[in-house]
Amino acid sequence: MKALVVGAAGVVGSALTERFLKMGITVACVDVCRFDEAWRLDAVRDRIRYVWKASNDVTRDDIRNVDVIVDAGLGVADRPLGNSSPAYTVTSNILPPLSILEAVSRLEGERPTVVYPSSFNTLYGHPPGSTYTPAMLPNPTSVYGWTKGAAELLCLTYNRAHGVPCVITRVGSGYGARMRSDELPARLILNALNGRKMLLRSPEAERLWTYGVDIIDFYERLVERLGEYNGQVLHCAGNADNRIVTNTELARMISDMAGTNMEIEPGPYEAGELVDGKPISFHIGGDSPLWKPRFTLKEGMAHTMEWFRGNLSRYA
Repeated sequence: MKALVVGAAGVVGSALTERFLKMGITVACVDVCRFDEAWRLDAVRDRIRYVWKASNDVTRDDIRNVDVIVDAGLGVADRPLGNSSPAYTVTSNILPPLSILEAVSRLEGERPTVVYPSSFNTLYGHPPGSTYTPAMLPNPTSVYGWTKGAAELLCLTYNRAHGVPCVITRVGSGYGARMRSDELPARLILNALNGRKMLLRSPEAERLWTYGVDIIDFYERLVERLGEYNGQVLHCAGNADNRIVTNTELARMISDMAGTNMEIEPGPYEAGELVDGKPISFHIGGDSPLWKPRFTLKEGMAHTMEWFRGNLSRYA
């Protein structure tokens, strides 16, 4: 089997690349990051073909003889940039999947399956307390959520109109080793380890934090059974104890784990974090048989903090 990982230098893309290689899959990589700066790929540099280009410049030549394409180019910065720079968010989240889908649609003969990692942000507009299932249609509350929902529909449209094989995977709020410093768990961990005060936006909004290793395990099982899920939406979200927490609860957990008694200052609610005047809250249902998380929320956060302790110099 041959795979193309788009956004391979990122946290999800690099982890997928390593896992695919362990599975015996030949991997080609695309990213805008210079190869000599793609530090997350250090362990596999000599085992991949790396193409330095933007994902919205992917062509038919890049995808010929490929069996699966994972569009892991999830580089839009975390909140609040997704809302404060909507043009950047729209172009970054819509044009790349459009280019990939169009390139696949123009291929003659066997076509690769496009796996599109979406986000639970597509569902945050449903009433607080709703049970999120894969059958739910997108109902976003932010520009970022709208772009992910729009990309989902774009993939499914190409599936119906042009026969492009595709699978949508809605990923819960991912975290883990090597994650970007602008995402909430990383910011909390860095502030806790450095003894800094944390301004916590949207303090009572809930998130379903999902450990990166569990996410990659899910993708391994999916790739082994791609043909069974063509045209479907799957959820890979949660943890072994099914724990959904508010941002405040997560902050306190991380502070306790760090042992530094980090000062937490509640901040304002960002656009889209209140629905009908209430913070985002939800339950989860309809798990795919491919979703088998091994780590509790606390276990995953402990492993993540351990990695950050050993790599603080990267975030000085």
